Amino acid sequence: MRPLVGLASIALLFASAALAQVRETVNVNFVEVPVTVLDRNGDPVRGLTKDRFELIDQGKTRTITSFETIDFASPESLKKTSALNPAVRRNFLLLFDLTFSSPVGRVKAQEAARNFLARGLHRQDLAAIGTIDVEHGLRLLTAFTTDRNLLTAAIANPTNFRSSDPLQIAGQQVFETQTDQATTNLPEADAVAEFQKDVARGEQRLNEQFKRSRAEREIKLLEVLARTVRNVNGRKEVVLFSEGFDPKLIQGRDAHAAADDQREEMDQITSGQYWKVDSDTRYGNSTSLSLLSEMGRAFRGSDIVLHAVDIRGVRVENDLQKGAQLNSNEALFLIANPTGGGVFRNSNDLTADLDRMMREQEVVYILGFQPTITTPGKFHELKVRVKQAPGARLVHRAGYYERGAENSIERALTTAEIILNDIPQSDIGMAALAAPFPTKGNAQVPVILEINGNDLMLNAKSGALAMDIFVYAFDEEGIVRDRMFQRVNLDLPKITDKLRESGLKYYATLSLPEGRYALKSLVRVPETDRKGFARMEIVVPPSTEVAVLPPFFFEDPGKWIMVKGGSHDTTNAVYPFQINGEPFIPSAAVRVRSGESREFAVFVYNATADEVAWETSVSDANGSSHEANPRMLKELQGEDVTKLMFQYAPDDRDQSAARLDVTIHKKGSTEARRSSVALTVQHP
Repeated sequence: MRPLVGLASIALLFASAALAQVRETVNVNFVEVPVTVLDRNGDPVRGLTKDRFELIDQGKTRTITSFETIDFASPESLKKTSALNPAVRRNFLLLFDLTFSSPVGRVKAQEAARNFLARGLHRQDLAAIGTIDVEHGLRLLTAFTTDRNLLTAAIANPTNFRSSDPLQIAGQQVFETQTDQATTNLPEADAVAEFQKDVARGEQRLNEQFKRSRAEREIKLLEVLARTVRNVNGRKEVVLFSEGFDPKLIQGRDAHAAADDQREEMDQITSGQYWKVDSDTRYGNSTSLSLLSEMGRAFRGSDIVLHAVDIRGVRVENDLQKGAQLNSNEALFLIANPTGGGVFRNSNDLTADLDRMMREQEVVYILGFQPTITTPGKFHELKVRVKQAPGARLVHRAGYYERGAENSIERALTTAEIILNDIPQSDIGMAALAAPFPTKGNAQVPVILEINGNDLMLNAKSGALAMDIFVYAFDEEGIVRDRMFQRVNLDLPKITDKLRESGLKYYATLSLPEGRYALKSLVRVPETDRKGFARMEIVVPPSTEVAVLPPFFFEDPGKWIMVKGGSHDTTNAVYPFQINGEPFIPSAAVRVRSGESREFAVFVYNATADEVAWETSVSDANGSSHEANPRMLKELQGEDVTKLMFQYAPDDRDQSAARLDVTIHKKGSTEARRSSVALTVQHP
């Protein structure tokens, strides 16, 4: 798939499923449109080819220039696409309605949400948890994340959950009046009865106005949600767990309304007593309907589909106390339908409902075409048709915006999305180095960040500069096993010269069990919103295996502004970067001047110097490699570690070097361990 620039490029904190979660990406010359095709039974239609589709942009048929199929139920299909490709990473927001839901319904919603996380999500999928409450507003409890532990914790207590990470019911009655039926036909009694009816009608209107205001507040909050997450890359799928409000508050009385009420209204109209007829109850409230329409436009314009899950379960229209009464989930349809979503209803098995939703979205077809750019910021309506598929239902994005009129927020990227989607940042230059040192418990993993000082200070307006540093270690399941956050306040007048000369070096220590990790670091200056990002892969081997750490190039002391971060190491291990008891700070970004030399060390654990052989090589950016010839300076043998010290001077073949590799072989074994460090050869 071609790399493209996203139409919507940020998220507040976070992130429709297969179709809805394939990121629609756009630049001035290319647009991608994910499409899901369902048969009459709601099952995905497989095996369609490009010639079966017709794509219409603003009423004009466009030529489909690229075509791709992703089947989320097929491992072979997923293997063809990178795990970080937005077409594979789907985004779900599980939204708990705390206003229009009962305690029993909330418990059912929590159980269904837990099952959805366990069974419905792929490893690469992102999910977020939120709540909506007309009394307390909208809360996003987590960002869109792969961390299932965080999501499970939020689901367990959606009302009170608070994440320590800096990056994250039925309608009430005001009045209830019981009016006894008149027992006489005397004129005085009739007058009293009519007066009582007028009072009751007034109270009922006040009550319904109050309940309508709560329903309108919920609709407005949903619109806020759409606008809040509209710039998360790709379309989002919101799953709303709710029992819904009384639909007549918005759309007027149902056709199945009580015959007595309809007869009374007709009598009032025919007798000229129009003031007694509540037009909102009869025809619906125009303001509420307008709010609903605006909410739908906000969702469609934000590439969001909302599905409502009726957590009431099977509804009945008979009550032991009040007798026959309407008990409808029509309000959930009012909310979901304008967004292109649906309602899962009349079921006590919410897990089956969510499974059905995921099954509908298993197959997505991605259509790409060349748009015609005329007016930056203009919205283009899209339609997609499929040929020779009678009864098929298509789900796809409503349209796209021409690039060129985004505001500053739309052009920005939030911290959470950068970290989760590995989005490069060029505002602040930075490099990262991490190495797992074995201990008696989890590995001690120091993280070193080198941050460009000139980039940090650019556009700073005061002498006090704050910067936020985020470090996350994601395991192969997307769970954050350790993290670090620190706000650093810099007094620029005191350190400007050194900061300009080199920069800032940050040192922190994580604690990680054995496994493979993606270590992601992000630096952000809140005042200017400038960011830098670095990602690296590390492997924490079993503590008894031979382990080879990256080459550590020695740094001249006092060169950098040093900032010591926190440490999560619980084993009281000594400072790991030492040679003969002398501490040093290694380079994260290794630069060697042509014609000069630098010393480096390689730490080998669980093997002595006599047990190993080594070789080195240099690779360029294209992957071509050749043997390197660093000079061995000395071998230092410790209790569990061998430290090999070298001196490296680049030769003529190393002028385009991008990486230095060191491979350690244990004698008598074909097994080898290789470690690497990024390398730049600087020319005079």
